[in-house]
Amino acid sequence: MENVTLKPVRGYREVDVDTGEGIQQRDESTLARLGKRSVLKRNFGFMSILGFSCTILITWEGSLITFLQAFQKAPTSGGQYHWCSMLAPPSHKIFGYITGWLTVAGWQATFASGCYLCGTLIQGLMVLTDHNYNPLPWQGTLLYWAVVVFCVFINVAARGLLPKFEGLILLLHVTGFFAIIIPLIYLSDHSKPSEVFTTFLNGGKWPTQGVSLLVGMLGNVFAFTGADAATHMSEEIHNAEVIVPRSILTSMALNGCLGFGMIIATLFCLGDIQNALETPTGYPFIEIFYQATGSIAGTAVMTSIITILTISATVGSLASSSRVLWAFSRDRGLPGWIILSKVSSSTPRSLYGIMPDS
Repeated sequence: MENVTLKPVRGYREVDVDTGEGIQQRDESTLARLGKRSVLKRNFGFMSILGFSCTILITWEGSLITFLQAFQKAPTSGGQYHWCSMLAPPSHKIFGYITGWLTVAGWQATFASGCYLCGTLIQGLMVLTDHNYNPLPWQGTLLYWAVVVFCVFINVAARGLLPKFEGLILLLHVTGFFAIIIPLIYLSDHSKPSEVFTTFLNGGKWPTQGVSLLVGMLGNVFAFTGADAATHMSEEIHNAEVIVPRSILTSMALNGCLGFGMIIATLFCLGDIQNALETPTGYPFIEIFYQATGSIAGTAVMTSIITILTISATVGSLASSSRVLWAFSRDRGLPGWIILSKVSSSTPRSLYGIMPDS
């Protein structure tokens, strides 16, 4: 992080921080104290960033897809690597640089894997509705790129609609949960509690049941991937110091409850587990839906809800991955940082003038 000297802007006057102007000045002053200028438009409020956090987590949706398979210390888009650099002793600043590379690479991989997941989900739907369809890898690749193009369109061409888009998806995220779990519980045959809570499988043929349990937990951990997504949007959120922590905690609580409920419901409505594991769709949850409803159309609708929400999560994933890439470039951590750190919007007036130390 560059050394900076913070100088108050002439004519600065105290304002009520509860007003829009006061919140804007507090956001700008917070960034200024961290040596950064406010250059991004703050389009997100609490509900829109809550939708952003919830839909990136997609915990209850992710618990189906993978089934059988911090408070803000500094509200910047850099997130973890910035905190590491800020809190580490001067002789250990290299760890902030290493953390930056890990964060950037992790988010790029998250976006790529999300697009792949969406493409194969669409193929699973096609297998469900057309038994003569043979899913080929190159077709999955084309669907992958189609999802990438859609995500880029929402984030670039229609970037002003992103907060509204996330708020709309939050509504679908909550209502979709009930649209899935109610027919699943009502229509399926239920297993006995003793079977649900005392039966353990080791389909991977691991040496011990304990190793199998630990490997299986990766799917549940995946369902909470992206909990820090709102952190990387900090410089586009009004009153980020307050809104971001509230958004993260609220989304974790909401998604944790929904995800736990979906897991319990799925375990009781599992049906024939062998058929679920051997389904030609590639996703056991699709077969579980079909066993419950006995209807291809009904299963297709339920699976479509999961697919739409997964694509929406990938839209948010691109937003976060691009922000952390930009933030790390701004701190000169990446090759080509001069180009990657540029933004097209004009720089708003800051609360403080930031001048490099001489």
